[in-house]
Amino acid sequence: MKLLLTTLNSKYIHTCLSIRYLYSSVKDTCDSYIKEYTINESLDKIYADIYEKNYDIVGFSCYIWNVEQTLKLCSTLKEANPDLIIILGGPEVSFDSLNFINKHSYIDYIIKGEGELVLPKLIDSISKFKKHIEIDGVVYKSNELPPYSNYRYNTHEDIYFIENKDTPPIADLSQIKSPYLYVTEEEIENKIVYFETSRGCTFNCSYCLSSTLKGVRFFPLESVKQDLKKLVVLNAKQIKFVDRTFNSHKEITLALIKFLKEIDNGKINFHFEITAHMLDDEFMKEIKEARYGLFQFEIGVQSTNSKTIKTVNRIDNFEKLSVRVNQIKKYGNIHQHLDLIAGLPYENLESFKKSFNDVFGLLPEALQLGFLKMLKGSPIRSQVELFDYRYRNYPPYEVISNKFISASEILFLKEIEEIVDLFYNSGMFMLSIEYIYINNYNNNGFKLFSDLLAYKNDYYQNKTLSRDDLYKLLHEFYSRICPDETNKIKELIRFDYLRMGRNRVIPLFLRNDLSSITREEAVAWISNDYIKSELGYPNSHPMEIIKKIHVELFEFDIIDYIKTKGNLKNHKAIIAFNYSGEKDFMNKVTFTGGLYEQIKN
Repeated sequence: MKLLLTTLNSKYIHTCLSIRYLYSSVKDTCDSYIKEYTINESLDKIYADIYEKNYDIVGFSCYIWNVEQTLKLCSTLKEANPDLIIILGGPEVSFDSLNFINKHSYIDYIIKGEGELVLPKLIDSISKFKKHIEIDGVVYKSNELPPYSNYRYNTHEDIYFIENKDTPPIADLSQIKSPYLYVTEEEIENKIVYFETSRGCTFNCSYCLSSTLKGVRFFPLESVKQDLKKLVVLNAKQIKFVDRTFNSHKEITLALIKFLKEIDNGKINFHFEITAHMLDDEFMKEIKEARYGLFQFEIGVQSTNSKTIKTVNRIDNFEKLSVRVNQIKKYGNIHQHLDLIAGLPYENLESFKKSFNDVFGLLPEALQLGFLKMLKGSPIRSQVELFDYRYRNYPPYEVISNKFISASEILFLKEIEEIVDLFYNSGMFMLSIEYIYINNYNNNGFKLFSDLLAYKNDYYQNKTLSRDDLYKLLHEFYSRICPDETNKIKELIRFDYLRMGRNRVIPLFLRNDLSSITREEAVAWISNDYIKSELGYPNSHPMEIIKKIHVELFEFDIIDYIKTKGNLKNHKAIIAFNYSGEKDFMNKVTFTGGLYEQIKN
């Protein structure tokens, strides 16, 4: 039988881990294929692509971001070919599966939970035309009840929908074949590749599906290393670990960190979700020595309200977390992405502002403001009445309000989220936003973004903002707050602007009154061996280097400010932006510079 395993990813750069596991599990037993699409593609084109290949079976991996489009696609495929067998799997269909298949009767089978050992059995049963599928973890439809026991069912129009008993989690993960047995460079080159070294979580947060399974199971370490090395060789852009807590097992974590440093090819990035308060000195020593940009940490804070944390069964220590986050920040080699969730129990607007200020005060590279999702199967769904939750009854089941925070307040936080993404998480204003915060909003980052939102709504309400508009907005905003610092903020914003990439013309509002540096001065400056090395061209002739860089004069010593975070000194500085070299791991151009007076002497 001809089988397609597929899914709709949220972005082209993403890859799907689950269908690769399934592909490896059936590759040797049937004529199987793997194909990935995205939610941004035309459903008509996806339908045509699948239909014209004449598959006997199509299996879809379903998540909150793709299930609605997947169902439309399945319905169309079934209408076009009633003999096509459709199988669904994934977290979005693993809960309330019996009602789900009843509601969407064009679906033939659902695999609940982990499918690597179930799918081969199901394909074998289908190929043998078995009427009854006595396989744990499978939901299916039949025209009669099965002869075996241990199942649930309902019926509609003479069709029986059968739900077999759940299959337990796979205790020995060595039974699962590697998802990357058959992967090619074409599939993953310059893409985000998802990877796991374990399943389960040490914590039981009530809003997370991982809390439904107890304990943590680990894949064999040597197999993990073998796969990781293969993916690096195949030029993956980023390997994103989906382990719920990457550092849950000290010895395994340290072994992997050391190994990842060994296989570093100079451009790969590894992303982990870690629990910062659990980090010990040995771990810190290992990451301190890592290449700039090799590691990226996602740290879920969610809230700093102790009652909220306790109510959602989360274990955290914000004081210890803060110490480690600040320590990592001083290393200067690791991107830290901290998370908050709005809509949790006992977190009203004022409490959320405090949580935001606590976390923003750490000045991570990104602060992700998320909103509680009442996921199918998550324990918090059972507390809807207790906390008077209102939420969307369709994916992603996002909270609308609860007894602590109103719908209008949630909408306000949605606007704050947009402003934080534009002016902070985008990385477009790294230096200027930090300066504004430290000098005018220290300990109250929420007010900074609230004020920015108010200014945007007052003066740019109905305008689609270009990149230059955003820089202009920030310049105007701060110039109104601190007119005495107009020149300072202009220079900082100009620096941020130039770090984003080559620009033909610097906007008028960002130009200063200094005369441009002459070409002769620039060439003389970059003839210095140290400057050439800093720019990444130690053996190149200055006349060749000058073609690859952009040199600017600044009224203030920005280089010193970046190093010390002290006062912005009124000393003219010369800075070269390397537009032809590789960008750093935050996608910013590299730079070097010094005092202008040094090249005049």
